[in-house]
Amino acid sequence: MRGKPKSPLSAIAQGFAAGVVGTAVFTAYQSLTSGSNGGCDRPQRWDDAPEPAQVGHRVAAGVFHRDIPVRHVGLVTTIVHWAYGSWWGVVYGLIEESVEQPLLSGVALTTTVMAADYTLLPAMKLYEPPWAYPPRTLAKDYGTHLVHGLAVAGAYAALERFRRRKR
Repeated sequence: MRGKPKSPLSAIAQGFAAGVVGTAVFTAYQSLTSGSNGGCDRPQRWDDAPEPAQVGHRVAAGVFHRDIPVRHVGLVTTIVHWAYGSWWGVVYGLIEESVEQPLLSGVALTTTVMAADYTLLPAMKLYEPPWAYPPRTLAKDYGTHLVHGLAVAGAYAALERFRRRKR
């Protein structure tokens, strides 16, 4: 038992901080396992940009009526990647305060992120629907995202221990 429950705003703030840490771990993991050149190739068209950049470009155009030059693909990718990963930390904070089982909450977060990704990205014509991918591809993607979910859970638990010690 945790004792006195924390406010939703406190859970959101702690979740956001855990989301930043989880995204940092996820980003490092992706860099170590991708074998890419670190994003040095700059696409000439938005359609050739990574999915996070395409999402950011579409949001800028559709919501804010701003056209971002393609030379900013790297910046847009980074902003969307970190904002999206950190936002899921907020969701995690709300899940964890309800469930109070960090491992289960980390797996629940990963499952929720995957469901969102494989719903929103096909709707935006950036991914195929999930049934179009081989199970091995989906399992690998889930495993990669599980790094994020468990890192968020671990960071949230560490922040919780730190919060309790300060009292």
